[in-house]
Amino acid sequence: MNKPLRIALLMQGGRGWVGGTEYIKNIILALSSIPADERSTFELCFICNKGIEGSVYSQIEPHLNKVYYEEVDFEPLTFANRVRWKIFNTLFKRQWARLESLLSKEKIDFVYPYLSPNTPQTSYRAAAWICDFQHKYLPEFFNKEEIRARDEFFARIARRASTVVLSSKTSELDFQKFFPEASHKTKVLSFKTSPLSTWYEGNPQYIQQEYHLPDRFFLVSNQFWQHKNHLIVFKALKFLQEKSIYPVVVCTGHIYDYRQPEYSDTILQSIHKFGIAKQVHLLGLIPKLHQVQLMRRSLAVIQPSLFEGWSTLVEDARCLGKRMILSDLLVNIEQNPPNSLFFERNSPDHLASILADWWEHLSPGPDVEQEAIAKTNSFSEVQAFGYRFLEIAKGC
Repeated sequence: MNKPLRIALLMQGGRGWVGGTEYIKNIILALSSIPADERSTFELCFICNKGIEGSVYSQIEPHLNKVYYEEVDFEPLTFANRVRWKIFNTLFKRQWARLESLLSKEKIDFVYPYLSPNTPQTSYRAAAWICDFQHKYLPEFFNKEEIRARDEFFARIARRASTVVLSSKTSELDFQKFFPEASHKTKVLSFKTSPLSTWYEGNPQYIQQEYHLPDRFFLVSNQFWQHKNHLIVFKALKFLQEKSIYPVVVCTGHIYDYRQPEYSDTILQSIHKFGIAKQVHLLGLIPKLHQVQLMRRSLAVIQPSLFEGWSTLVEDARCLGKRMILSDLLVNIEQNPPNSLFFERNSPDHLASILADWWEHLSPGPDVEQEAIAKTNSFSEVQAFGYRFLEIAKGC
């Protein structure tokens, strides 16, 4: 009998980048959806620190064969180990010596997402992941140091990685444009959200009432990073206000952009300046289940972003059969969620015209019929996502 393939997943993201956390969580849940006979051909290991959010860990823990904590399972900081790791880091310019020791000791076959140093001692395979090339298209949202760091890291991935995973065909084309010499290394893995059964249960009106929201509202669920383009939504509300049309927009997500710390002030000042405070509800970062229930209750979801690698919000909304209003990014068009409209991402007037029409004609959710269709479709899409990841893990 062949021994199971030992796959290690490295946790990504956190409070400052929820999308990274959701990405790894959805890979684990997708792999758990694969039938038992195929599931027995691999073991799933998870490497994280003890700061992992409890609600995330509780969802994935039943599907893991082994969990390694950086604080516990990495080799201790003895003098001998410090010397060995210093030499390793000097040679390969990576700060992952303790991780390398763990991967070797635990006989991991495939680790993701990871840029391996490819030393003679490396006994595993790995694939690197590039989430997007936002800094190439919107450099004004980054400082020079971060642009330099991203360029150097992506170039190192192109040069050294045996496999480079992108989340969309759009991002794959970008990679092949910027690194044509490494174009043969790419694999596309378009992630899907694995909805919990609790997403479809309960009455979302209770959550609406808990946050003191009106019955009718649009939802924007993005962290307040500048490229998420919340301001165009506010400008559209101002435009409609002048026509005596008053849609309500609820925003969830952490109100902080580490690259532009003053941006939260810009958000608040714009709401005041446009006179739309009664139409905009800023809830901050709320529990995922609350966010989902507000999504169910909303008239529609707005995704106004100026750049995405592959939108978690779009995939979440797809699972619920929600209507969406999306910016006309190529990647949004590639995701192509049903029952959606696209607007010119730099045109508040165009967005305003869609908001006015849908504000008049749509009713609050949930739409039980659309949810049932979406739930059925979601299972097969998530399973296909799991099989695609497994194909990459076995084929690298």
